[in-house]
Amino acid sequence: MSESAPAETPLDELVESVADRTGEESESIRTWLEPFTDDGRVTSAAIESSVTDVSQILATAETRVDLATRTHDEATAADDAPDLEVVTVRRRAFGDRLDDLRAEVEALGDDLGAARSGLAEPVAVYRAAVALHEITTEAQDIVRVAHDLETELEAFEAWLRSANRRHGALVDEVEAAEESAAALTETVESLRDADDPDPGRRFDAAVQTRVLDLVVADLRAEADDLRAWAHRDGAPFPDDVDARIDDLESAVAEHADALGDRPGRDGEFGERLDALDAELEAVEPPVAWARVDETVAEARSALSEDGAPGDEAAN
Repeated sequence: MSESAPAETPLDELVESVADRTGEESESIRTWLEPFTDDGRVTSAAIESSVTDVSQILATAETRVDLATRTHDEATAADDAPDLEVVTVRRRAFGDRLDDLRAEVEALGDDLGAARSGLAEPVAVYRAAVALHEITTEAQDIVRVAHDLETELEAFEAWLRSANRRHGALVDEVEAAEESAAALTETVESLRDADDPDPGRRFDAAVQTRVLDLVVADLRAEADDLRAWAHRDGAPFPDDVDARIDDLESAVAEHADALGDRPGRDGEFGERLDALDAELEAVEPPVAWARVDETVAEARSALSEDGAPGDEAAN
């Protein structure tokens, strides 16, 4: 702990001093300072104990990220997968996620160093208490995310080594897209039958149609790569995948036609769809779905913020 850490100070006195200087609620300040107290007094020993606890949690996060990195190296180093986008994009995504986690751990280490220094003033002690809580929360999130990533990497290794797993996963993705298309069919039919269809529902259906169009393109590209991989290894490939993707493509095109043949294409909804189209037209398989999700969420949230009619239905 910093040499400038305070001597023992009654908690009530420190709370009053911080409240006077910050204007924040006393009870909230008291709650944040509780980990720094011992028998009603804020003490250097209690602060040091809190810092030690947070340091250990952060060390756990770092260890979990190291384990995920090791799993990543094992999953990608020893396989003989061909040079296909279906493999490359997955490897790149895992690598990017690990890089992000390492950067987050490093940043939290810097935050911890800043929190434990310069504690001569009451407000600094209070700010340190808040910072330590935030560091703890973020470090625990990293532990959870890194653990989940390690599990995903183990599944990825199994995917790399087994044609059956790869083909089964593709079929599952096709089935999920079919279910989404079936649900969208019901929505489009209800909109078509309505005398005065809700513009928010229509907007949402139009967005879903555009997303499904990307899903179809992504599935087709993945199927092409996995078929080439199966051919290289002399493994069978599911016979009906192409036909099912073709059916999906036809269904999505029908939905797009039905939703495009309507009045009221101008205005806020039309502008948002045009902007979304401009964003999505630049997306090519393999699709970076995290970025697409952000783009779609932005289009929907912008309508909510503008208070356009039908917002509740659109979300």
